[in-house]
Amino acid sequence: MKRILLLNASAKNNGATEEILSIIKKEICDSYIVDSFCLGDLNISYCKGCKSCYKTCKCTQNDDVDVLISAMDSADIFVICAPSYWGDVPGQFKVFIDRCTVYSNTNPNPNRPVLQSGKKCYGIALRTGLRAMECEHIIECIHHWCGHMEVEMADSLYFCGINSKEDITVEKGHIVEKCDEWFT
Repeated sequence: MKRILLLNASAKNNGATEEILSIIKKEICDSYIVDSFCLGDLNISYCKGCKSCYKTCKCTQNDDVDVLISAMDSADIFVICAPSYWGDVPGQFKVFIDRCTVYSNTNPNPNRPVLQSGKKCYGIALRTGLRAMECEHIIECIHHWCGHMEVEMADSLYFCGINSKEDITVEKGHIVEKCDEWFT
C-alpha cells in the first residue's frame, strides 16, 4: 500500500488548513497509509546559516526536522497545505524549507542525504482575502521547494475567501473531486 504524508504548514492544528487535510484523509485512508504532521506542533529551530551541512551532510541542530524528513522519505506522495500569512507562507513553513538545505540540491556535497526518487507533491494554498495572487505565490513556494528536493510537483489547488474552517464546508465537493483526480 502506498504512503501519503499530509503536511499542515500552519501554526494551527485546528483551523481551515487542517480541515482541508481532514477531508483528504477521510477520502484516502482506505487506499493509502496516511501520516499527518502540523508544523506548529513540531519543534523545528531556525537555520543558523552556518553551512556545516555542506561539509558534514548533517545539520548541527537535532530536532523534529529529522522526524519529518524520515516520514517524507517513507512517503510516496506529499500533500502540503499552507495558509497565507501576510501574503506569504507561514513562518513555520519557511523555517522548515530553510532546514531542508542539507537534503536539497542546493547543498553542493555529492554525499548529501536525499529523499528516495519518484515522489510526487500536491500543493494547496488558502487565504482569507480574494486576490488569487497570494495563493499562487504560496503554490510557487511549494513548487520551488519541490524542485530543490527533486520531488515532482504534480498539481495544486487554492481557495480564497476562507476565514474559518466552516468556510471549507462549501468547498468539500471540490476537495473530494480533486482527491478522485489525484489519488485514483
